[in-house]
Amino acid sequence: MPHSERIYSIGVDIGGTFTDCAVVGDDGSWFTGKVPTTPIDRSEGFFSAIEDAAASQGMSIEDLLANTQRLAHGTTVGINALVTRSGARVGLLATKGHGDAIRIMDNTGRVTGASIEEILDYSRSGLPVPFIDGGDIVEVNERIDSNGEVVVSLDEAEVSALVSKMVAGGVESIAISFLWSHLNPDHELEAARVVRSSYPGIFVTCSHQVAPRIGEYPRTMSAVMNAYIGPLMEAYVDNIRSRARRSGYLHDVVFATGSGGLVDADTVRQYPILTAQSGPVSGVLACTAIAPKVGFKDILTTDMGGTSLDACVVENGQAVVQDEAVIERHQLYLRRIDVESIGAGGGSLAWYDEVTGTIKVGPQSAGAVPGPACYGRGGTEPTVTDADLVLGMLSPSATLAGGVKLDLAAATRALERLGDKCGLDAVRTAAGIVRIVDSQMEDLLRRLTVQKGRDPGDLSVWAFGGAAGLHAGVYSRGLGVKNLVIPMGDLASVWSAYGIAVSDMSRTFQLPLYLESPLDPRALSEAFAELERRATEYAERILPEGAQIQLRRSAELKFALQFYSLEIEAPEGDIDAAYAASLVDQFEERYEGRYGAGSGYQAAGVTTSTVSVSVTAPQSRDVSTHTLLAAGGPSLPESERAVFWPEVGEFVDTPILDGSRFAPGGWISGPAIIEYPDTSVAVRPGDRADVDSMGNVIVTIAKHGLRIATSQQAEVNVAQVGAAVRSSGKESS
Repeated sequence: MPHSERIYSIGVDIGGTFTDCAVVGDDGSWFTGKVPTTPIDRSEGFFSAIEDAAASQGMSIEDLLANTQRLAHGTTVGINALVTRSGARVGLLATKGHGDAIRIMDNTGRVTGASIEEILDYSRSGLPVPFIDGGDIVEVNERIDSNGEVVVSLDEAEVSALVSKMVAGGVESIAISFLWSHLNPDHELEAARVVRSSYPGIFVTCSHQVAPRIGEYPRTMSAVMNAYIGPLMEAYVDNIRSRARRSGYLHDVVFATGSGGLVDADTVRQYPILTAQSGPVSGVLACTAIAPKVGFKDILTTDMGGTSLDACVVENGQAVVQDEAVIERHQLYLRRIDVESIGAGGGSLAWYDEVTGTIKVGPQSAGAVPGPACYGRGGTEPTVTDADLVLGMLSPSATLAGGVKLDLAAATRALERLGDKCGLDAVRTAAGIVRIVDSQMEDLLRRLTVQKGRDPGDLSVWAFGGAAGLHAGVYSRGLGVKNLVIPMGDLASVWSAYGIAVSDMSRTFQLPLYLESPLDPRALSEAFAELERRATEYAERILPEGAQIQLRRSAELKFALQFYSLEIEAPEGDIDAAYAASLVDQFEERYEGRYGAGSGYQAAGVTTSTVSVSVTAPQSRDVSTHTLLAAGGPSLPESERAVFWPEVGEFVDTPILDGSRFAPGGWISGPAIIEYPDTSVAVRPGDRADVDSMGNVIVTIAKHGLRIATSQQAEVNVAQVGAAVRSSGKESS
C-alpha cells in the first residue's frame, strides 16, 4: 500500500540523550526517526524526530502528519523540572493548624528515597529539599471532619486576601490542600473559584482532584508537585499543539501517562503530574503487547538509554500498578506502573572517587549536550558509551542519529585520563567501567525480583533502549535468566516511542471508600456507578462519536491494621453480597500468591480504601507486522572486528552481522555483534541468538558462559551462520 493511503499513529519519546519517534501504519508496518534531544527547547527535538522518520520514507513532515490519526507524546518536561528544581514558585493554602504537614512529612523523611549509605550514616542524612518555601504556605480558617461534615465554614474574603498577598509576593501557582477534602471537596472547590475569579490566568491545583485518598502529607505533595510543574507544562503542551497544527496535523495531540495509556492534552494541562515516567512505562506496555504473541508472559523489562536503566516486572502479562511514588525523596500519590530506575545509561559518567580510591559510574550523565567524549561535542569525561567504543563493542566508523560520528581517539583520551588516576590503561579502564555499570544494573534487577520473593530464573529479560543490547547479556546471566529478548531488532532502540504509538486512550477515576468485611454491596454499587458515569462522560467528550470503550473496575483491599493494600480487579455485573464476598476471596488469593501460602487470614478482617474505574478505547491496529527486516534471510557476517570480551580477558576477532539482514530463521552463537542502524546486540561467548517470526532477537543464555581459548572461534561462527542460511533455504543473493 502506498504511504499516502496509510493512516498512521505516531509516538514520540524524549529521552535525556535522544528523542525517538515511531510511526505505525494501520496495517502494522512501522518506521522510525531518532535525533539528539534538544534540552533548551525539547519541542525542537520532538518535531525533528518526526521529520527524520518522514524523511526515511521519502515524505515531508507535512505529508506524514496530514495522514496521521493520532500523534502521541511521552514527555519528560514535567519530571525534569522536578529533578532540576526549575518549576514555578508555588503557594499552598492549608487548613488552619496544618501548614507544616509537608515539612513534618510522615516522620520518615530522613529515609524516604535515601540511599543505603545515607540511611546508615546519620550525619549524611537529612530531610529532602522542599518544593515550597515556608513563607509561601498560608493557613485558612476552615475545617471539615473525618466524616466529611463541615465544622468551620470557609471564609471566602479571607481566602481572597491571602491569595492577593501571595501573588503580590511572587507566587506563580497555587496548590490547595485542606484536611479531609477527599471526603468532602466543597471547601477546596470554593477556594479554587475564589482564586480563579481574582487571577484567571494562575494555575490552581486542588488536592482532592489530583489525589482523592486519605493521607494528608502525600495528598498535599501531589498537589504541590502538580502546581510546581503546571505553568511550564501548560506552555509546553500549547506549543506542541500549535506547532503540530501548523505542520498539517488535523487532530489534537495526546499524551502518555505513568499509569499506562494516553490522555487528552487538556487533562495533561490540568494534571501534568500524570506524565511522570510515561516514557519507561510505554516501553513496558509495548512488551505486554508483543511478549504474549511469542510465548512470554512473565518477563523483566529493562530499558537502557542514554541516562538511566528503567526496569519493571510483568507477571502473567500484567505489570504491577502502584498508587504511590517517591520523587526527589518526597512521597506522593501517583498512579503508575511500578518502574524503578537508576542512573546507568550509555551517557553515564565514569569518575574517580578520591575518598575510596575507586572508579564509580553515574548517576550523573553527559546527556545530549555535551554528550560522551566520543560524540565530539565538547565532552571530555568518559562515559559508558566511550568504554563500549574502546572495547570494540561499537564500530569506530559508526554514525549515530543526528549525524554524530564516533571519535575513538577522543574516547581513548578520556579513558586514559581517568585510568592514570588508578594505574590502568584505557582498555582496562573501559573494561572496569563496563563491569561496574553492569553490576549496578544487576543489583537493581535483584531488588525487583529476589528481594521481592520472585525467582528471576522464571522470567525472561526484554531489553530495549539504544544501549541495552550491548549489556543485557551480562546482567541476564548474572540473574540466572534463560532467555534474553531484543524486541523487533532495531525497533528496540525506539521501543518506548513504539509503545506510545500503539497505546490505547485510557484514564482511571478513583473514589475513597472505607468498608469493612463483609463489604456493603450497596456502597460498592453506588461508588462504581458514580465512577462509571465520570469515565463514560470523559470518553464521550474526548473520543470520536461511536468509539468503542471498555470499563474496568478495581478495588484496593488490605487486611485490617495492615498499611499496604493490593488492587483487585472487580468483574462486571450486578453487585450483591456474593459479588462483595468474591472480592475478599480474590484479595486473599492474590495476597497468598504474593506473600506465600497461609499468609492470608480473613478472620482478621478485610477493608477497602479506594475503588477505581478505568475507561479504555482500544486500538484495532495490528502490532505484529514489521517492514524493516529484509525478506532474504540471514547473511554471513560482513566483517570482523577486534572486540574485548571480559569472559576472555582479551580482544577476539569477532563476526559483525548486519542486523537488517539477520532475518527470521537465522541464528548465530557468540561471540558476535549484531549491528542495527540505532542499536547493537552483543551475543556473549557461549550464548546463541535466534530471530523469530516477528523479528525479535532471542538470545539463549548459557548458564556460565564460555571461555574462548583462541580467536579462531570467529571462524567457527562464520561457518555456523553459513550453515543456518543454507538449512533455512533463505540465503540472500
